[in-house]
This record gives sequence, C-alpha cells and structure tokens, in this order.
Amino acid sequence: MSCTALGYKVTWTSATKQVTGTLADQKLVMKLGSTIAYVNGQKTKLPIAPYTNAGHTLVPLRFVAESTGLPVKWDAKARTIKIDRKTVTDKASTEIKKLYKNQATAESKGDFKGAMTAIHPKSPSYKEYEQSYKEMAGYNVKVSSFAYDVTVAGSSVVASVEKTYERTSGPFIWDFTIYYDVILKKNASGAWKEYDNTLLDIEYHVPDGFLEQKPVVPEAEQTAMLNTLQTLYKGMNEEDRVTLLSTVYPKSPYFEMMNEAINAGIFDDLNFHIQADASHIVLYQDNEAVIYAEETDDADGDTYTSSSLYWLKKNNDHWLIYDLIDITE
Repeated sequence: MSCTALGYKVTWTSATKQVTGTLADQKLVMKLGSTIAYVNGQKTKLPIAPYTNAGHTLVPLRFVAESTGLPVKWDAKARTIKIDRKTVTDKASTEIKKLYKNQATAESKGDFKGAMTAIHPKSPSYKEYEQSYKEMAGYNVKVSSFAYDVTVAGSSVVASVEKTYERTSGPFIWDFTIYYDVILKKNASGAWKEYDNTLLDIEYHVPDGFLEQKPVVPEAEQTAMLNTLQTLYKGMNEEDRVTLLSTVYPKSPYFEMMNEAINAGIFDDLNFHIQADASHIVLYQDNEAVIYAEETDDADGDTYTSSSLYWLKKNNDHWLIYDLIDITE
C-alpha cells in the first residue's frame, strides 16, 4: 500500500533506494528490499520489505497504518484489511475540541494559569506560551476557539485551530482572529495537550458601531492627536525618516514595522502623497485613543483610497502611534 493513501508526504531517494514518509512530526524511513525501517529514528523490523510494482513503491500496510496510530483489522470473510481511521479520529477530535473550548473559557475569565493546562509540559515553546499569557494579563477579552481538520499521526495529532479575541472592557486591544496549525501529544496521564503551533494568519475585526463612536475629547488633546497624524503624513510624503519615526511609539508593533520597511527601501520603491480626507476619534480613554481616517494617496499619477484605524498612546505627554490596521473594504 502507498504511504500517500494514509496522508504521508513521500520522498524517494534513488541513490539509496530509500522511501521517506512524513506526517506532522512522524517520520518513517524504509529502503527498497530491506526489512529494516526507522520510526522517528528508532530501528524496527518489517514483516516484508518494500518493493516496486508497475512503477509504484509499495510498503507494508499494517506497519504504516499502526505507525500512524490507526488500528488494523483483518476481515477473513471478505479477505480484506480494514483500517479504522474514523473511530480513532472522531475520539481524538472530540477530546481536542473540548481542550480548546476549556482553554478559551479560562482565557475569557482571565485565568491564564488554567489556560496553560492546555499546553504540554514538555513543549519546546512552553516559556513562550507563558510569556504570551503574561502579556495578555490586564486585558478583558471574550475568547472563542474552534479546532478542526484533526488528523492522527502516530503518537501525535495535527489539527487546525482558530481563536477569536473580542475586547469587552478595560485597556484597548484590537479584536482579532488567529489561525494556526497545531501539533498535540499526550501527557503523562494520556490527555492530548498542545505541543507546538505554526501561525498561519491573523485577521483583525472592527466591532459593530465602533466607527460611529464620538467620545468627548478635550480640544487640546484632539488637536495634538490629529497633529501627530499630519506629522506622520509629512514624514511619509517627504521621505523623512526622523520626522516619520518621531510620531511612532517606541518599542511598538508599528515602530518595528515602519523601521523594517524603511530599512528595506520603501522610499526607494514608492513615492507618497498621503492626506486624510476625513478623520475623527472613535475611542478616548486614559492615555489611549483610536482615530479613524479615510485617506488618499495620489502619488505617481494614480489615486488610491484607504481606510485606517490608528491606535495612539500617550508617551511623555505626546500622542504617538502604537499600531495601525487597514480596514479598507
């Protein structure tokens, strides 16, 4: 049977006649004509050596299936081998969906210690998970989570997960959905826990009615915020790095993004003539604010329109841009 039928990505090395199948962090290595195989580096013996037939390399079915964590049964009456993928996958899927639902409930309560129980204690990124929760402390959010496309891969499970964070009160934070692929492994008690993940995408959301908000803002503060925005445009249009970065909050996501863009030669590749056609403050609290701006850029003979949200924070009595999202439809 072919490894690809069970979801493995297969590579063939003609020089050594070696077949390598990978699925998540599972790796099977077999050699044509040899009964010796390796599962994640561990040597094992095959009941029959892989062989070629009509241009295809075939490998022992039971070995591959059981290495994938799938039970194999022989139906003597029908003289067929049956692989019970559904039962194993459904059981793992139910457990993993519950795991992420419970994690989201804990996050919504601000119980980040409880949320960490979803993480495998031997995860190579365990400290990074802890740090991300420390950074979330103090934010009030409603979290929902959903796991899907669960695949059993030997001693691991791979799945896709999406988690949505919605601010409910307190310090400002964007609403967003994060999409990622995860690898889960069982802990000492046999429960599935997240071992590692790969970020795929982040999608930002604007809450209903957010753009229509008109908070009461002292005139001096409002003038200072809008001046920051105008100074940003000036720095962009005049290709003045110092002026541009003077409007950006130090050690912020936007500072890192703009600094990298400038270093990469954004001013060499593009000309800017940005202006705000309309702008107003949609959030103002403590030392934070959000400005909604409808902008045009008519450099190079073409006109582009966009809509942006600028998140500002006060730093030494100056309103600086902390982050930006483009919400152009």
